[in-house]
Amino acid sequence: MSVYEGCFPLGLGTARFPVSGPEDDVGLKRSVDLVLRALESGVNYIDTGHSYSAGMASRILKDAFRRTTRPFSVTVKVQYGEDRTADDAVKRVRQHLSAMGLLKAQFFICWSIGSCEDFRHIMAPGGIYEGALRLRDDGIIEHICASLHAPPADMVRIIESGAFEGVTVSYSLLNAVQMRPVLDAAARRGIGVAVMNPLGGGLIAQNRNYFSFACGREDGGNTVHAALRFARAHPAADIVLGGVSSLEELEDSLGVLSAPDPETPQARMERVMAKVSDLKGFCTGCKYCAGCPQGIPTYALMQARNALLFDPAAAYNRQGPEELLYNLQIFRKLYYDDGWTPDSGENPCIGCGKCEAVCTQRLEIIQGVADVYRRAEETGYTEKARRERLRELLYEKGYRRVGLYPNSNFSKKIMDLYQTHFGAAAFEWMLFNSDRTVRGTLEEGLPIHHPDEIPELRPDMMLICSYRYEDDIAEMLRPYERQGLRVERLHRNGEVPWIF
Repeated sequence: MSVYEGCFPLGLGTARFPVSGPEDDVGLKRSVDLVLRALESGVNYIDTGHSYSAGMASRILKDAFRRTTRPFSVTVKVQYGEDRTADDAVKRVRQHLSAMGLLKAQFFICWSIGSCEDFRHIMAPGGIYEGALRLRDDGIIEHICASLHAPPADMVRIIESGAFEGVTVSYSLLNAVQMRPVLDAAARRGIGVAVMNPLGGGLIAQNRNYFSFACGREDGGNTVHAALRFARAHPAADIVLGGVSSLEELEDSLGVLSAPDPETPQARMERVMAKVSDLKGFCTGCKYCAGCPQGIPTYALMQARNALLFDPAAAYNRQGPEELLYNLQIFRKLYYDDGWTPDSGENPCIGCGKCEAVCTQRLEIIQGVADVYRRAEETGYTEKARRERLRELLYEKGYRRVGLYPNSNFSKKIMDLYQTHFGAAAFEWMLFNSDRTVRGTLEEGLPIHHPDEIPELRPDMMLICSYRYEDDIAEMLRPYERQGLRVERLHRNGEVPWIF
């Protein structure tokens, strides 16, 4: 019996609520109404994290929970890197529960495990997993699960370790061939599966004609409905997560997943999988090209380039230009699914052609690899570019205090990379966040300050770390800038995020 037994087949994702921040009263109300409608319709699995929806998801859920008597289960998430120890994990969960007005959560999620190496750190004595065990012993959580963003082979190893009762994985028409062994492994072990990104991060909905092959006779020509049913068809898939931003989206997903599939799941899987392999120019992720003598993950780069087959979508508060939107899709996939960041933009390919000789899709892999390295160089998606950016912004500038806004995985990444490349900073790091609920709490041993403390603390420079909200933060800091505070942005125009 799966850990998700009894959960409604549609799970409510909370990362796309229609809210811009704490002052957006209209957005907050709409978001609460979304949660209440979902609960009234039978949805009882809520996937959330403390930073979701501009940091407002917890507040929205707290308000909704106060106004309902419907049963629900909720996740709390702890990510290695942001937190490292058992004590960190316990503290993070208690803070998140308090923000939601809850005393306990049903599902603890080891969030965004990117590799077997991450998994080893999580499982180490005194690590995050030990914190989860402590929370379970204290009755604060019930089940220990994970969300996996590792290469598929690593996902299989993590699943087969038996450490987790359930996993959340990305699974859709876009990566079905690549991810099939992962879901098969979960089915063999009796591990519950919650499917995220069933519409490929929106690509399937935005390119319905291209993916219309997924439609069977009973799908009425609706590609989105067919894609959702496909994500649910695998026997391991218990829940399909829907990150909704409107009542219309919610009602549509409810209509599809609350009714029986008009096609048998096995027939749907076999029919669709056969057609995925026939897509012209589409990398299926079969990995026949693996084993590059130069160590290039050719299959990963080619799968990421599938994005170029579709119309680009706005992302991370960027509406364009088109090339940037494509780059965001390419490198987001390489970051999350493969953990790949090149050392530099120099292409190590020697043009031996071994990869192209075995490609069943007859793809121009050599050309595709060169294209990805070019894009990495142009968008700052290399370790070399990040090192030089930190040198330009911070190294030997004579600063005494440097503020990072906001505290996040970005700020931790910056401090870690600076330490790696330049040693201990000759200045004091300071962390800032406009969320008053985290004011005074510690991250990496540093207190988190509210921006209204800037005049008193007097940092010499404030570095805007966020990619998605950098314009909003810059506008908020403008009064301090007029008073003499130096404000810089981590990301240049045309670059992609250091962390997606």
